Formats: sequence, structure tokens, C-alpha cells
Amino acid sequence: MSRPYVIVFATATIDGKIASKTRYSKLSCPEDLKRLHIARREAGAVMIGANTANIDNPSLRLKYVDGPNPTRIVIDGRLSIREDLRLVNELIARTIVLTTIKADQEKVKRLASKGVEVYLIDTDKPPEINMVKALQLLYSLGIRKVLVEGGGELIWSLIKHDLVDEFRITYTGYVFGGRDAISIVGGEGFQSIEESPAFNVDELIRCVCGRELHVIFKRAP
Repeated sequence: MSRPYVIVFATATIDGKIASKTRYSKLSCPEDLKRLHIARREAGAVMIGANTANIDNPSLRLKYVDGPNPTRIVIDGRLSIREDLRLVNELIARTIVLTTIKADQEKVKRLASKGVEVYLIDTDKPPEINMVKALQLLYSLGIRKVLVEGGGELIWSLIKHDLVDEFRITYTGYVFGGRDAISIVGGEGFQSIEESPAFNVDELIRCVCGRELHVIFKRAP
């Protein structure tokens, strides 16, 4: 199967939470933000889920490094993204939305009129998107590497089908705890390590801030 190389980037607490129970998520030091934007530039394409788009309203542009803004990709089986989002109205880069037959076709037309590329993915369980087919489509559109920035359900939809090649996780010296805090990966989860794809530690970087450790995991051979 031809598909893009998939990198997951996340910044988390010691206990693996990317947001608290109140959805507070400002964990990165300036150096970590630069690392993230370097990864965006390297990949050339950034992928997020609809919830992340609607809650955070990101532009996904390059800010801390020079270079062309990456292609922005939103995975949105119900086409639930708000039409006032920066991703929709600030077309500073190519913007792709992948959805299903559950999408409102009039909304598809409105987004297209603003320059957003909307593609319907054939899937057996709409609005759930078949991520194997989604990545194949992205490859056919010329995308060879993708940086996934969340959220947890999107990352789960990739990892459960063994579609992640690399994790880049920054662990910060804080703890959120709590059952309602948000983990790096959501979904129903695996029951044992035998079910999970395996990754090897490729690199450890102690951040200059003294409070973060950036760990690069790559798929085990």
C-alpha cells in the first residue's frame, strides 16, 4: 500500500496527558514550539481531527521557523467543522478535509467555494473514516509525509491499524492526573502489548529549558 510516512507529535505531562480535565494544554516551552514547527516544515503536511479544529481553531502555519506553510488536513467524518474557523477562512496553504457520505453536501459546496478541498472517503461505517483509504488518497494527492498533531481519537484510528511510523513525544515536568484528563491516544485501547505495534527509542533530547525530555520513537523492524 502506498501511503505517506506518518509522524505523531505530542507534548504531554509526566503521566502522559496532553490536556487537563478542564482542557488546559499549554505545556510547551519556546524551544518545544520551535521543535514542533520544524517538524511541520519537515513533513510539509499537518493532520488534525475535527474536534481539535473546532476547539483550538488553529491556523497550523509556520511561526517559529521560516518556510512555506504546510498543507492542512482535517479528518472529519460528519463534516462538523465550523465554517468560521481559521483553517476555512485563512487559506494561507492548501487545505484538505476528508469526510464521508454523512457530510452535508451544501456545506461541502460552501467549503469548496472558499478554496477548501473536500473529499468523501468510501467507508463501511460512516461517519467513521477508513484511515487506510484516507492515507492512500492523500498519497495520490502528492502528500508523502504527514505530521499528526491530534487529537487522541484520530491518533487511535491510525495506531490501531498500524499506520504510525514515528512518535515524537515531549514529556514535560508536570502532572495532571485525573480520569477526565486527555491522554495522547484515545479510543478503546489495546488489551496487551501483543496487540500494539512496537516502537524503538531512536533519540533522546534533553531540552535547554531543563523541564522537558523529547523522545523520538520509530517503528521497530
